[in-house]
Amino acid sequence: MPREGQRPVYDEYLISHRMRAAQMLPELGFAIPKLGQKYPSSSWNPQVFALRVAETFPDRLGATEDALFGAMFRELRDISDPSILREIARTVGVPESEVDAAISSSRLRERAAAEHEEGEEAGITGVPAFVLPDLPPITGAVPTDMYRQALQHALDAQD
Repeated sequence: MPREGQRPVYDEYLISHRMRAAQMLPELGFAIPKLGQKYPSSSWNPQVFALRVAETFPDRLGATEDALFGAMFRELRDISDPSILREIARTVGVPESEVDAAISSSRLRERAAAEHEEGEEAGITGVPAFVLPDLPPITGAVPTDMYRQALQHALDAQD
């Protein structure tokens, strides 16, 4: 189950991974945080907000996910902060009240926890995660060739 505040600030480990992702995928516009900069206290709030949007405004889910990604990785905003989530909601055309409804929903928290557990049981330890049959998950910022090779392996196994 995800824990609150595993990292209070960006450390060398996180920054090195962010730099690697920025080098591999410059088109995504990753911002590089400064050592010691505040790190989001938890991913619970954005997770339950995204689940709520998927249920109540499914046509806005893609825009919501893009806005969450941009806020976290391009703007270095604390997406665990409900006020930031309300801004995102407003930007993507979702009523701000959906943020509070999501955060206060024990059902959505239970669902997020169950999905997190399912991922851990499948060997997923980071994001992004790419899962194919008969292969261990590919997680984190890895070279594009790893994805190509895994996909080719899965396609070859179907023949």
